[in-house]
Amino acid sequence: MTQTFDLADPGIPERDWLAALASREFPTLDLRAFEHLVVVAAHPDDETLGAGGLMATAAALGLRITVVVLTDGAASHPNSPTHSPRELRRIREAEVRHAVSSLAPDASVVTLGLPDGALAEQGDKPVNAIVEAIGLDGASTLLLSPWHADRHPDHAAAAQAAALSARRTDATHLGYPIWAWHWSSVDEFPWESAVSIDLTPSTVEWKRTAIAAHTSQVEPLSDAPGDEALLPDHVLQHFARAQEILLSQNVIQDQALDDLHDEQADPWNVDESWYERRKRAVTLGLLTRARYESALEVGCSIGALTTDLAERCDRVLGIDASAHAARAATARVPENAEIQQRDAPEDWPDGRFDLVVLSEVGYFLSPRRWDALLDRVRESLTEGGEVLLCHWLPQPDGWPMDGEVVHEAAIERLSGEGRRVVVQYRDDHVRMEVIGPNPVRPH
Repeated sequence: MTQTFDLADPGIPERDWLAALASREFPTLDLRAFEHLVVVAAHPDDETLGAGGLMATAAALGLRITVVVLTDGAASHPNSPTHSPRELRRIREAEVRHAVSSLAPDASVVTLGLPDGALAEQGDKPVNAIVEAIGLDGASTLLLSPWHADRHPDHAAAAQAAALSARRTDATHLGYPIWAWHWSSVDEFPWESAVSIDLTPSTVEWKRTAIAAHTSQVEPLSDAPGDEALLPDHVLQHFARAQEILLSQNVIQDQALDDLHDEQADPWNVDESWYERRKRAVTLGLLTRARYESALEVGCSIGALTTDLAERCDRVLGIDASAHAARAATARVPENAEIQQRDAPEDWPDGRFDLVVLSEVGYFLSPRRWDALLDRVRESLTEGGEVLLCHWLPQPDGWPMDGEVVHEAAIERLSGEGRRVVVQYRDDHVRMEVIGPNPVRPH
């Protein structure tokens, strides 16, 4: 995607937008429904232009506020004869910290310093930073980012990273338009997906002051050609309103693990890694019975553990959301094992199982989806069925839960109704539990 507008053009007059806003009613965003506000900015000043009033309002309500600025903004004046990119980087970071502090004095500001204009090329870094900022409290977090259709490549990349972070954390994700107020039109603007927040006169003034703190963007760097103000008055008028508009964002699927299985035939090195081979041996050793009738393995990857389970079970069903993993597992497992591509918990198999294996899968789900999966597991167990949990303890980059959190949630959700933890194992790297009825005493 390339930028398809020129800020030097007159754009859509602000009076047209004000008339359109006055003629419409919007659902009001209730900030009291949230405890944490995370604002993602593609560039220093996006957060102030698009959501400065909302930040000030949230601060007044006592919300915890985190601002994540993804790029350094150093490409704002590529032809400046007086300021190098390094100098612009330093200036713009100082400006964003000043602006945010004037709106929300207690807010945390995280600056990644990624290259301006190349955000889409930065891999997992934006998602990792956003997920870390949200943490485990995604269900009570409002996540804002530039609108995905704002016609700027960095804005689109920021929205994509935020959408993926929202899926992994359960955060509520909305987008703030910035450049759309310049290039769009009243007739084509997506009013049906809009919510609004009204700003008090004091908040409007605080936002004006915060915008002015981005001096390098609203004033010329010098009188020399190439140092012109980036944001002319006809653009700044769109951000002086007593109302901010937020838009629904695209909901996306998380393809990270499928992409990993596409790129590598054995992404976890399950056949060669001593950790993986030892882990499978310990896993099988923890099972309380010599044999099971019907087992379900969720997140089977390429089927290494599925194959081992087939030696202890009459039937094994392995499921994985990755099409590439499912194909690899199908080619590997014996006849009494079946592999299906399913994105659990939403796509859950029929049947009842006396063994469900959840190995290295929980932290690749959001907390809410993990809870939902555990509910499906409980519903699918036979009366004497068992659940085997096995997870690496460190937290994977880009997801909010680690192995400890995953297991504690599972124990809380699966215990009771005659089931409890009957076997435990842990070392410096991995934690395992078997949850089931009291085991039969050995003869």
